[in-house]
Amino acid sequence: MKKLVRSQAGVKLERIKRLSARQKVSFFWRLTSSRNTPERVIFDKDQAQRAFVREVAASIEDKVVKGLIEQGALDN
Repeated sequence: MKKLVRSQAGVKLERIKRLSARQKVSFFWRLTSSRNTPERVIFDKDQAQRAFVREVAASIEDKVVKGLIEQGALDN
């Protein structure tokens, strides 16, 4: 099950809930960006939050993403 945790400047942080074969629940976070960067899977919540903040900062400085924000295609 996926849940959107945060979204800003074309960057999305989703929490993924996984149920193992032994019915044990675990979580991981997926970080995606409108920039030309690969999706990241992170297993620590605090690390995922920090990665989100860094990626938002980088996205805001990216010329393509900045243009999309100015056109209203992405929320800032």
